[in-house]
Amino acid sequence: MLPAVDPARTALLRAGVDALSVDPDRAPARVHEVAGELAVSERQLRHLFAHGVGVSPKHYARIDRVRTLITRAPTTPWSQLAAGYYDQSHMTADFRALMGVPPRAYFTDRLPARSPCGARLG
Repeated sequence: MLPAVDPARTALLRAGVDALSVDPDRAPARVHEVAGELAVSERQLRHLFAHGVGVSPKHYARIDRVRTLITRAPTTPWSQLAAGYYDQSHMTADFRALMGVPPRAYFTDRLPARSPCGARLG
């Protein structure tokens, strides 16, 4: 049997996701700022994300920035893609950490060889 869904927790999680997601009209939000805006502690926000999203709020924000970069790259100049990052080297480091290659290699199809996941299920 699935646990009951708490609408208040769901609304709080959605607000946190929205606040940490890339928005070209505002500066990137920091986890402690989002926690303050939502009137919860950073620990409560981390717990909410861990159970509702599966990753920490900070890791979610990193994934969302890289996802946005991948989506916008075909039509946006590199200088504008670095928005949301401190600088281009920060963008490149985040991209490499999550995707395994730097952005230029990714967008020119110079990807590493596929390998099986090391996770064990069951």
